[in-house]
Amino acid sequence: MTGLHTQVQLLLQSLSERPAPQPWEMPIAAYREAGEKLIALAGNVDNRCTVNDFTIPVPDGTISARCYRPPVARPTLPGVVYLHGGAFVRGSLDTHDRLCRKLCVRGELIVVSVAYRLAPEDRFPGAHHDAADAFAWVSEHAGELGIDVESLAVAGDSSGGALAASVALTSREQGPAVKAQGLLCPALDATMSSDSVERYKDGPFLTRAALEWAYDMYVPEIDDRRSSLASPLLTRHLVGAPPAVIVSAQIDPVADDAHRYADRLAAAGVKVQAHEYDGMPHSFPLLAGVLDDGDHAITVFARELAALLD
Repeated sequence: MTGLHTQVQLLLQSLSERPAPQPWEMPIAAYREAGEKLIALAGNVDNRCTVNDFTIPVPDGTISARCYRPPVARPTLPGVVYLHGGAFVRGSLDTHDRLCRKLCVRGELIVVSVAYRLAPEDRFPGAHHDAADAFAWVSEHAGELGIDVESLAVAGDSSGGALAASVALTSREQGPAVKAQGLLCPALDATMSSDSVERYKDGPFLTRAALEWAYDMYVPEIDDRRSSLASPLLTRHLVGAPPAVIVSAQIDPVADDAHRYADRLAAAGVKVQAHEYDGMPHSFPLLAGVLDDGDHAITVFARELAALLD
């Protein structure tokens, strides 16, 4: 594919030696396992933060979470509830552990990573409810976690970006307060109406076919995809939405989701800091160990999100 950064081309060449089947060509368990095998591409583990695992109660059970605290000697710090990507089907606390560590240390933020329930076992709006319930729980227990409840953000990448934007937008009426939203390569339109879906339909790392499969897994009812919950980009009014940091990739089927959301937020008078990285593919910050721009994007994301919480 033309336009890809040289480092991305080299990565694709190395991965082509052991090509993976399409998501729909393997069992769900194998698809999830394949995602876990990509962890090493995220770079080194930053051991400067303190990490604790715990569970968050939700109406019909519990979900796992992981809290990261930076090496900063202050009683309370700004916080971020982080929602991982993975097409609503895969992804875990471990797949995003290295990214969350960097976000924690570089932004001097307490990060709470949430393992919401996955499709197809739990379909729409299950993950959205888990995300909202987890944010509400963190807000309620902010003091115990060392978080300044007045400086609490929600963030996520890819499908997790959709969940984060949904929490941010619904908080305007339902609470609790979201001070900022941070989105990395977010997939914000389940109707797939962005022009980039066709422009970059062949990927890499996300294709139109894989995006459609993911929505089929999580939001099988077509009418549900038009709701603002499933498609935050289609929310009618954005006035009063939390300020946003949005990082997008140029060579990405959902690139225009990020552009359109940023433009609509700005038109509604919301502060937006948007960055697109030329030649980068979908979810490139998760490839920070092999893509310099991925590591740079995490630093920019962490610092700008922290500035919005200051």
